[in-house]
Amino acid sequence: MMRLIRSLALAVSAALFALPASAPASAKEYRLLSSWDQNYAYNPYILDPFVEAVKKATDGRVSISISGPEAVPPFEQVEPVGAGVFDFLFTHGAYHFGTSPIMTVADALEGDLAKVRESGLFDVLDKHYQQFGLKLVVLPVTPEGAYHIILRQPVSPEGDLRGRKIRGSLTYKGVIEMLGGVLVVLPPSEIYTGLEKGLVDGAAWPIIGALDYNWYEVAKYLLRPAFGVNYEPIFMNLNAWNALDKADQDAITKVGHDIEDSWYAESPAVWKKEEDALLAKGMTITEMGDAQKAKLREAWSTSLWAMAAEKNPTATKELLEFARSKGMAQ
Repeated sequence: MMRLIRSLALAVSAALFALPASAPASAKEYRLLSSWDQNYAYNPYILDPFVEAVKKATDGRVSISISGPEAVPPFEQVEPVGAGVFDFLFTHGAYHFGTSPIMTVADALEGDLAKVRESGLFDVLDKHYQQFGLKLVVLPVTPEGAYHIILRQPVSPEGDLRGRKIRGSLTYKGVIEMLGGVLVVLPPSEIYTGLEKGLVDGAAWPIIGALDYNWYEVAKYLLRPAFGVNYEPIFMNLNAWNALDKADQDAITKVGHDIEDSWYAESPAVWKKEEDALLAKGMTITEMGDAQKAKLREAWSTSLWAMAAEKNPTATKELLEFARSKGMAQ
């Protein structure tokens, strides 16, 4: 019996020594669900740096694998992350408007990162989303001019898009309708085909993306001016967050702040670089009419607040009052 116990002890010791010396004792791979595929233009500036920096900052205790809309459609992703099927979520508010309109209407707020931080907006949004089992960990925000519309044909002589079918999420409804267009909701994976076959006459999207998705092949015009502020959060399952030790929570928070800082500073140059590349590939700028330009900012923000109020009047009123008190909304 003693010989057997000694043999087992030696076997266990050998197995332990065979483990990689660099493997952290409590290392875990977490699953992140993204609303976009690997070609999404914001990935190199938000998602990829987040994944890499979190692993480094936690000494490998938190590593993250990424799944996209092939795993769960973009409009259905909040529930599985809140339930713990996935651990992180990279998304936009428009993709879960049916669950909550609050992150959608955040795009109507001012694009000033310093004001976002000073106001306490992060904490307000974080508290709201905890009811869905989510913890807000990164809140990237851009200056004004984060969205645009690409078109198969230039604007009309009146400077509008009257009667044209424009792909968009609900975020773009006010601008598209102000321009006389008709909103058509399509998932990102169907935009190229929709433009190619003329199922839609244009597509609204963040101001970068047409290059990586090759939409310039099927739509030749960039509508200007661009408009709106962009908030694209990264959430973590609340239970998974609470299970982390304080050191790892602090490390993830620090990574989030660094990404927010870098993206806010870099985004205008990134936008300009893509526009230049698209023009070099044969796209042309087409300008809204003066009357449409004058209505653009109001059409964007008013529509977002109205849609949000219809979906959740109480939460929307609270956010609007908060934003006005901090000088972030009219």
